[in-house]
Amino acid sequence: MTIRRLQRVPFVSLATMGVYFLIMRLTVGNRLEQFVLCGAMGFLALRSDGTRRIYRALLPFMALGICYDLMHLTLPLVESLKLKVHVAEPYLFDRALFGVQGPQGIITPAEYFAVHHWPAVDLITGTAYILFLYWAIGFALYLAILPREPRPQRLLRHYGWTLFFMSLAGFAAYYIYPAAAPWYVSQYGLGPVHYEARFSIAAAARWDQLVGIPYFATFYSRSADVFGAIPSLHVAFPLLVFLYGRALGKRWLDVASLGFSLLMCFSAVYLQHHYLLDVLTGVAYALAAYGIDRLLTAHGRAGGKMRQVVNGGIKQCCTTAGIQRKSPEYISVITLQPIYSSIARYFRRQNWT
Repeated sequence: MTIRRLQRVPFVSLATMGVYFLIMRLTVGNRLEQFVLCGAMGFLALRSDGTRRIYRALLPFMALGICYDLMHLTLPLVESLKLKVHVAEPYLFDRALFGVQGPQGIITPAEYFAVHHWPAVDLITGTAYILFLYWAIGFALYLAILPREPRPQRLLRHYGWTLFFMSLAGFAAYYIYPAAAPWYVSQYGLGPVHYEARFSIAAAARWDQLVGIPYFATFYSRSADVFGAIPSLHVAFPLLVFLYGRALGKRWLDVASLGFSLLMCFSAVYLQHHYLLDVLTGVAYALAAYGIDRLLTAHGRAGGKMRQVVNGGIKQCCTTAGIQRKSPEYISVITLQPIYSSIARYFRRQNWT
């Protein structure tokens, strides 16, 4: 490997994966999939420039997986600090605003689907619930393999890291506002909080039974967010794909992304994993994350445009005045660059475009 290629290897992120391995080894232990995923990422990072494109596309998801896995270390804080877990509030909100008539009175939509469910819908919603993460990763890989044009590559960076920071905000909400899911109320009721409760796959068990593969029973048994119902990141991920995918101008992608996003909203409630309140909060998170990214991008472009105008104006003035480049007069003018930058920042704060 040449020195030039060696300089392009992302050693910092690779070292971070090593630290993650060590932390998990000293705490809860390592699992086979950790070795497989980190090994695959290491191969992509070291193999070639082409594989590093795939590596950069997957890096936000790898960082997200590491952060989520490390939540197993902070999960006991909910019990040890006796954080207030909101059990009744989400339930009562859904029953008041979206309640439907049941045999014993008004019930939530999640309670309605606990009684009224169908094998075909179980299959469709369960499959959608499995695909939500792969859908988000697939979109990133699709952007990575598009022709090497600036626009798709910029879109990839914005999409991946927006999704990452949105997820971190969602993880923070799990501790700021711990909330119980519909399945928890079905098992434990609205009474005192059972901090020892472990995640339930709820109605997704019907998918396992229908297909004969214990996917949910295996995957969700390691969940690190028992009281992490609000917001629903299952809903936020597909919506973020739709929002960023619109920039490509591909109608088939827009239709597929929007359809999958709506299906995920329904699946989250149908499978008793979320209330409609959680779904709406997930939608709000995706819209807010996308909006913040767009706002920051617009401000950055405005600042860059202003700097170009200022710098171009200074050079034009020097040329008009007959001041030669590298002359003392020219150098003295250019050394005032910090003042020009301050002017540019001022106009950027004023939303100058």
